[in-house]
This record gives sequence, structure tokens and C-alpha cells, in this order.
Amino acid sequence: MTEFSQDNMRLCYWNGSINPFIIGIVGVGLELKVLLDIINNDVFREFIPEMKLVAISDVHQKKDTLALHELGIPSYNTYVEMLEVHSEINLVIEMTGSVDMFSSLRKYLPESISLMDHREIVFFCGLHDMALVKGNYKNNLAHQQVLIQSIIDEIREDIFLMDKNGCVVDINSVVWRRAEIPKAELIGKTCWNAARLRDGSTFCDQFDPECPFHKTLKSGKKEESLVTKVNSDGLLQYYRLYAYPIFDMRGKMSHIMVMHRDITERTHREKHQNQRDKLAVIGEMSTYLAHEIRNPLFAIGGFANSLFKSSCLNEKDREKVQIIVEETKRLDRLLTNMLNFVRSSHTSRKELDIVSVVQGAAELMSIGYGQQGYRIEVCSVSPLPNVLGDEDALKQCIVNLIKNAVEAMPEGGDITLSLDLHDGDVVLQVTDTGVGMNDHEQDRVFNPFYSTKEDGSGLGLAMIKKIVEELGGRVELASKPGHGTTVSLFLPPALDVEVTEVNDAG
Repeated sequence: MTEFSQDNMRLCYWNGSINPFIIGIVGVGLELKVLLDIINNDVFREFIPEMKLVAISDVHQKKDTLALHELGIPSYNTYVEMLEVHSEINLVIEMTGSVDMFSSLRKYLPESISLMDHREIVFFCGLHDMALVKGNYKNNLAHQQVLIQSIIDEIREDIFLMDKNGCVVDINSVVWRRAEIPKAELIGKTCWNAARLRDGSTFCDQFDPECPFHKTLKSGKKEESLVTKVNSDGLLQYYRLYAYPIFDMRGKMSHIMVMHRDITERTHREKHQNQRDKLAVIGEMSTYLAHEIRNPLFAIGGFANSLFKSSCLNEKDREKVQIIVEETKRLDRLLTNMLNFVRSSHTSRKELDIVSVVQGAAELMSIGYGQQGYRIEVCSVSPLPNVLGDEDALKQCIVNLIKNAVEAMPEGGDITLSLDLHDGDVVLQVTDTGVGMNDHEQDRVFNPFYSTKEDGSGLGLAMIKKIVEELGGRVELASKPGHGTTVSLFLPPALDVEVTEVNDAG
């Protein structure tokens, strides 16, 4: 079937006429008001060619004459007089309802002037009502579109309407404002030209086979996936991606709507709760380990030491006993670390000069690592408020962070300890230029007993996080593979208020 454009259809309706109709009306009927509305209202230009009313004749009621005069339309007693004055008329509409008048006009008018009688005006009335209904529908549709667009724009998630080629058909305001690119410039582009992380950095740079868009394209059903992204500052973010198929009237999938939901904060809360639950389980296990394992472990260690000192063993047996002694000591250290981790540290909260604490820890570590190619530098803004915390615990945290930085740079490098004030917290950042971490490592780095080192216990960063949070602060980690790692300790500052000690003993 041949498809015609709207312009072709319009030419078909009025037989290809390109000249406007210059109209003269004979008589005044009830349809005059409708006809005037059709002629003068631009809404009807979509349905009929240009029409212009220039005169009316055979008007026999004075009130009609006055009304037409107010409209600026001249009136004449007879159509003969009207046609003599207005030779440009090419369409006469008879509205008297008289058969004799219509016959007289047919005989009088030349072939160059078309004639339409009052019965044919009924079709104009129908066209008028149809156009008004369409106008109402268009207004309602436009209102609904504005309402829906306003609702979508208020949604904080990123919403993309895409065709099956992955090109953007529409987006909500959150997307283009974060991208800082006008919406019109993003329409028709691939989704990665528009998608951004919370800080405005690129979400992705190519089609990801794991993206639910591709899954929906294949399945024709709603799909979703969880992805992790690292922003420009190296901070890990979590996103839940959803894809919804959009079907046309024939039931065929025509578009796919994709939504990006930032669930970083929610995931952080869930992980924090999960970690608390794990610690509760570990605490219960530690009681069992302390009573049921440590006693026989001491016995094994004692007997192994006695055997190791015995002169009855040959060299091969002595090597085996030495392994038992060393592994016993390792298990004891692991058990001690576990028990220390799950116990409440009861760290005191006193006013500390954090700059002095950091400088002291840096000087201590520089003694051992300064000659091995490591440069430890302290940078601080001034003035900086004191913090509330335990000096020994914080110093141990800093020492452990520097050790981690050293282990991430086996060939040597720079370690920077910077102090600043941010949103009411004193922030200590320990930055290295080492190997960095991937998404998987960042996701698990604070989990107890997770370690990337062969002989690590996995309690270093977990213990640091526990100590800082017990002091009322928090810990963040930012890292990129090959670009180093930054661990930030957010510490509560000491305020200029009186603190009343509360006796919990009752």
C-alpha cells in the first residue's frame, strides 16, 4: 500500500487547488456562525484550503445587517449587486434555503464561480464539530504529556527512552542537566553519550553486554542488573539498572525504557548492618574459640616446644616439630586478633592535637621506611581544630594505613598524609601511588578476615573502621587500579561546649 504524506492528502481533499476560495454568501442561515468560525479560525487550516468571506447579499433583517457591518463584511440587497462589486468571488454559498434561489443562482453564475447550497453546509457543520473535538483531544493530550513529563522530570533516577538500536529517543531532565548538555543534542545519540555518574563523570563508554537493555532486547521482558562504578575521585558507587520493554499497538516491542538508580547509600547501610551482624556472629564464635580451642592449642604448643628442645629428635623430625610450633604461634596470633577485634575497644574520647599525632606517626614510620625509597609527607591546613579520640588508637590506625601504603608500592613511592576540615569533620587522608584496587576489592576491603595478602589476617582496615566509628567518625576509601589508593578518616572535632560525664554504673 502506498503511503501519502499529510501534504499529499491535503491536496487530494481539495483537488490540488492552490488558490484561496473567495466567498460570497447569499442569505443568512443558522449555519452562518459556524461558517464564519471555519473561515476565520486557523485551527481549520489543517482540513480545508484558505477561505475568505468578502460579501453577503439578500439579507432582509436589519439586525443581521448591523451584525455583519460590525464584522466588517459588506452586505448587498441582491446577489447580482454583490457579484458586480466583487468580481473576485469564485465561490457562492446559498443559505436562504429556497429552491428557487438556488436554481436562479445556478443559471446566473458563470462556470468560473462554484456554487454550494445550504444543504451542503451541513458537511461544514460536521467538519466544524469534528475539528473542535480534535482540538479538545489535542489539548487534553498536550496537558497529559506535560503532566507526565513533569512527573518523570521529578523522578531522581536517570530515565532513558531508547529505540532498539540503543539510540536515545527521550530522557528526563536529571540526565541532561547532570551531563550539562542540552536535551536536543542528546536525542538520537547512543545512551553512553548521555549517561553520567553522580559527579558528572562518564557512566560507560560502550554498549555493555551485561546491560539489561540487551537482555530485554532478546527476552522482550523486564530485566535488571546490579553494577558498580568508580567515579572520577575513585569512590565506589552502586547502581541498579532496569530495562522495560515498550510495545506498540500491534504488540511488537518498539522501544526500551532504561532506568539507572543510584543505590550507593542504601547499599552502604545494608553492608554496615551486615557487618554488624557478622561481628555479632564472630563475637559468639570467639567465646567458643577462647574456651574450646585455646586451651588445647596451648597444650599442643607446650608439648611441641618440649619436643623441639629434646635431644632425641633427628634433624628431619626437628623440622616437623618446628613447623608445629610456628603454626601454633600463628593460630594463637590469629585467635588473639579475632578476640581483640570483636571485643569493645572502650577507646577514650579526649581532645587531641591531630596534627601532632599524625606528624608523630609519620616520623616514626619514616625511620624505618625512609631509607627504602619511601617518602612520607604531612600536609595540613591551618588552623585546624582538635579532635575527640584516643591517641594510641588513632596512632595505630595511621601506622597501619602507612604500612598498607608501603605494601601497595613494593618499589617505593610517595605517601601523603593530608589534614583538612570538611563539612564540620576533621578529615585525614592517607594517599599512596601504588597498585590501587579494583571494584571487587573495594567492595570487600572492610570485611573482617578479607585480605589480598597471602599472610594477612584481614583485620587491618576492618579494625581501623571499627575504631573510627566507635569515636563517632567514619571511613571512606577511594581507589583505581594503577592510580593508587586514598583512605579518608572523618573524625569528630572537639567543640567549645561543656561535657558532663555520665556515670553508667548507676
